[in-house]
Amino acid sequence: MAPAFRFSLLGPVRAWRDDVEIRLGRPQQCEVLAILLGAARRTVSLPLIAEGVWDEADRPSRPDQSVRTHVYRLRGVLGHSPEMPLLMTVGDGYALRVPAGAVDTWAFEQAEAEAKRIRASGGTAEQARDTLTKALELWSAEPLAGLHGPHARAERDRLDTVRQSLLEARLELDAQIGDRPDLHAEAGDLVIEYPASQRLRGVQMLALYQAGRQAEALSAYEDTRRFLDDRLAHLPPSERRPCAELRELHQRILRAEPMPGAGAPAHPALTADGVPDAHRLPAGIDDFTGRGEAVGTLTGMLTDPGTRAIVVSAVNGVPGVGKTALAVHAARQVTERFPDGCLYADLRAADHEPLTAQAVLASFLRILGTADGAIPADGDERLALYRSLMAERRFLVLLDNAASDDQVQPLVPGSGASAVLVTSRARLTGLTGAQHLRLDVMPPGEALELLGRIVGERRCAAEPEAAAAVVTACGRLPLAIRVVASRLAAEPGTPLSGMVRRLADEHRRLSELSTGELAVEATFELSYSKLSPEQGRAFRLLSAVEAPDLGLHCAAALLGRDPQTTEDLLESLVDLNLVESRRMGRYHFHDLVRVFARARNARDGSPAETSGAFARLLDFCLATARAADATSHSVDPTERRLIDVPVTATGLRFRDAQAATDWMHEEIPVQQALIDRACADESLPLAQATDLVDKLNNVLPGTAHQTGVIAQAGRVAAVAAARGDRTSEALARYVCGNALWHTNAFAEAESELRRSIALCDDTSETGDAGDTGETGDTGDTSDTGNARLRGWAHLTLCAGARVRGRTDEAVEHGEAAVRLFRSSRAGTAEGTALGELAFNYARQERLAEARTAAEQGARLVGREPSVSKAIGLYYLARVLRLCDDVDEALHRAQEALELFRSLNVPAFQAATGALIADLHVQAGRHRLAAEVADTFLPVARTTSGILEASLLRALARGLDHLGQRARARTCLEAALGLFEQHQAHADAGQTRALLTDLR
Repeated sequence: MAPAFRFSLLGPVRAWRDDVEIRLGRPQQCEVLAILLGAARRTVSLPLIAEGVWDEADRPSRPDQSVRTHVYRLRGVLGHSPEMPLLMTVGDGYALRVPAGAVDTWAFEQAEAEAKRIRASGGTAEQARDTLTKALELWSAEPLAGLHGPHARAERDRLDTVRQSLLEARLELDAQIGDRPDLHAEAGDLVIEYPASQRLRGVQMLALYQAGRQAEALSAYEDTRRFLDDRLAHLPPSERRPCAELRELHQRILRAEPMPGAGAPAHPALTADGVPDAHRLPAGIDDFTGRGEAVGTLTGMLTDPGTRAIVVSAVNGVPGVGKTALAVHAARQVTERFPDGCLYADLRAADHEPLTAQAVLASFLRILGTADGAIPADGDERLALYRSLMAERRFLVLLDNAASDDQVQPLVPGSGASAVLVTSRARLTGLTGAQHLRLDVMPPGEALELLGRIVGERRCAAEPEAAAAVVTACGRLPLAIRVVASRLAAEPGTPLSGMVRRLADEHRRLSELSTGELAVEATFELSYSKLSPEQGRAFRLLSAVEAPDLGLHCAAALLGRDPQTTEDLLESLVDLNLVESRRMGRYHFHDLVRVFARARNARDGSPAETSGAFARLLDFCLATARAADATSHSVDPTERRLIDVPVTATGLRFRDAQAATDWMHEEIPVQQALIDRACADESLPLAQATDLVDKLNNVLPGTAHQTGVIAQAGRVAAVAAARGDRTSEALARYVCGNALWHTNAFAEAESELRRSIALCDDTSETGDAGDTGETGDTGDTSDTGNARLRGWAHLTLCAGARVRGRTDEAVEHGEAAVRLFRSSRAGTAEGTALGELAFNYARQERLAEARTAAEQGARLVGREPSVSKAIGLYYLARVLRLCDDVDEALHRAQEALELFRSLNVPAFQAATGALIADLHVQAGRHRLAAEVADTFLPVARTTSGILEASLLRALARGLDHLGQRARARTCLEAALGLFEQHQAHADAGQTRALLTDLR
């Protein structure tokens, strides 16, 4: 049985194995352990560990070696088992494989979230407080005591911030529970320790007030005001005030209002003559289905015994999601907790003139026993009477279909133990103290259950796939499911599959979702009709993009607005639940809302407006993709441009290659939608779409992306040919051929690449520059772009011929590529071509020329970290290996590997891994060769069959020398099959020879 480890960072760094403490050794050793524990099982590189252990002035001359020494010693004290390694080497770093719960900081940092979860799931304030108290007891002393490195200092500051937050949360619960008469003393001590915490100052004020020391509570507020005035003296007076919550607490203390935990005496209920009707709730739905978690959350909020003040719970969600049904169902679960009764009002947000708060107040006052003649005409007096009647009683107030915060706020009792439940389409962000619950569509199981309840479970069981398709077409929206189910229930002979076919047509779907007085489209129309012209335009245009979601900057380009204006606009639609945003800065639609929005775009928008929006978005995406391409390859942007097509947008800029790749990856669906749109809409510049396909292929290598690139490049080429746009067709065929090469489809790649070169030659003769549109950022001349495009086509043909064993042909294409890149002043591309050419020279045994070309190529690709530089180093290492300079080859290969890892280029990681394994075989380090090959095989299997075969062959050579001949034979047979499958004839011949020798 594996030993159980525990670690503590909240004090001196300590460790236990099976409850026996381990002597960890010197401080820097403990620093390394603390860094790895803080990484939570993630790998930490050697440079990062070194930066965390030593300040720059104190760093040893060989920090990596020092870190390795500390790791070696840590393994000794922790115990290292090859079968179940604890401290693992991963690439150029280390990872500590311990469960998160084995480190005391994990429970410490999760405590506040756990306390919130307890409260949200119906747990008591006391239970939540216990969780926080236990976490705070873990703090035995200053974290990482005795350690003084940069990581230890930063971690101490961070953990102290966590401690402060835990203390704030626990003291707030103490005040809410009201069982600690000495709370004000502890709060006062903590205010001295954390003077900038307004949360702690608020607890101090509340605790003093609860203890009957009102004057001291008010004095504490004045201390806060003076402190902020001094601390923030550089800001305007309006920005130096205490926060809104503290100012409100100050006002309540001035008015001597009852407070949580203050122990105010209970008030008697209304007399018999004035008891309101306790059943003033709408009838519930007999077939109410599911929503268990939401019902539990709501009822927990409404009945929390730890809350003695007014509870306001606001439920919002997309139209038709079942907000009213949920609210009524939840309210009926808790009526016994509100002995004075329930008040209900439909605020009619959907009406042209929603119900006013004054009208509702008059209605509520009548229910509370006030005669019509006694209801004040003055609004303020009416509100004061309502709050005075409610102050001593415990009511549940249900306000349905609210339009705004202003409509709801006057209906919230000012004090007492009542609760208010509000439903609204929009999120009521200005409702003071409200707890919000956004109701989402039904989970698949609950949606099917609702359908079965209405149409019959047997009917759904007879057609399970059709039943699932029906609820999916309804977007799992309860209103839509009820409409369809009602229609199916009225037509018992209609199969569910027939309804699926009717719902499949997007243009008919909304009309199908209508029966009697129920209509999904009418529900959406009510929300749409309330939008401003600018909101309506954004709502319509956003829906036209065929992508799951849209980033903020893309949305801004689409709408032709700046990002800040766009964010404000889209967030207003989010608040109205017409657009959704599950992650900051990204926006999407519910399926049925998107269908509705597109229908309104066809009705209220115009084709010219929509085409103009797509033209702006395409221009922006191409400008940004060009920047991403240049950043990821660290070259002049114009060098990567293969056709002369302008952009007018500035586009985004990226700090590094990873950021560029992340953006391109996240916006793949948007860019693919744009390319498809340009193929269908002749008003959009096809040349821009073609260039965008090229950038997708450059920045996002890997078979997962290249399959899509091949399809889109093929479609663009066909459309360009039909339109007579030879330049766009030439680029599209090059991109298609290049992507086909990366998927090992060499014959098809060769065909496309040769067609691209032929089109370039024709274009040079005719002067066709393609559909470039308006003037703008024109970059290079078309002749230069043409030369570079031909150069890349020749270079890809060179690589294809080399893989297929046609070395002389590879040299011809490589030399052509070098000439074309040199003539068009594309230095980085020339360096890449020289590297490929050098490898083929070496195969012709022109070793001196090969080494010269490879070294020249490595110099041309630049000094900054980039994919191009890594490829140059990789080619140089391959040539050096063929020149028998194994040590230098290994050094260059490892340099290349580090770059490929940092730039996240899996295919070249696998290729370089295969090269390193071959170098170890060549040097006689067979065990190391086998280990390296085994490490990179999983990467190769996801990228390239040829790379997988190369690694299998290297693995086999290592295994053979280690005496594992049977496994070596299996690896060689698999490698031979892959080489033959991909027509890699030269490699297949070498592998066949190795297999013969092995037998």
